[in-house]
Amino acid sequence: MNLSQLTDFFDRQYTPLDGCSLSAREAEIAVREKLPSRPFCLVKHWTILDLQVSADELEALRSRGLEPVMVYASSVVLDSRGRYQPGDWVRSSFHTSHGPPGFFITKNTVYLLLGMGKRQVITMADLNALTGQ
Repeated sequence: MNLSQLTDFFDRQYTPLDGCSLSAREAEIAVREKLPSRPFCLVKHWTILDLQVSADELEALRSRGLEPVMVYASSVVLDSRGRYQPGDWVRSSFHTSHGPPGFFITKNTVYLLLGMGKRQVITMADLNALTGQ
């Protein structure tokens, strides 16, 4: 996906959302207190992506405890495992459970969604293009 396509994608219809209103330092302390054993990633400029899937695909995901929802963030603030550097982009795996407001929980990582973000629907073709597949 080139820059123009990426801009067009993120300019599509979306719903604005509030994330975590804490500072990065406060968010780090909060996640360490609430979920001390979990790796975490603080992100800003984020979008919750609702993946369009068939009924069979939805059933297959849910049978594994997953929802067809993920996060794309264009700016990592801090990754507790050092996988990403500040300013890197990241796309999460599928959502598994709900946490406090601004927390997005996957099987392996808790993402803290800092500040305002948005939510939008994405097709599999858009997702593949977004991730360069």
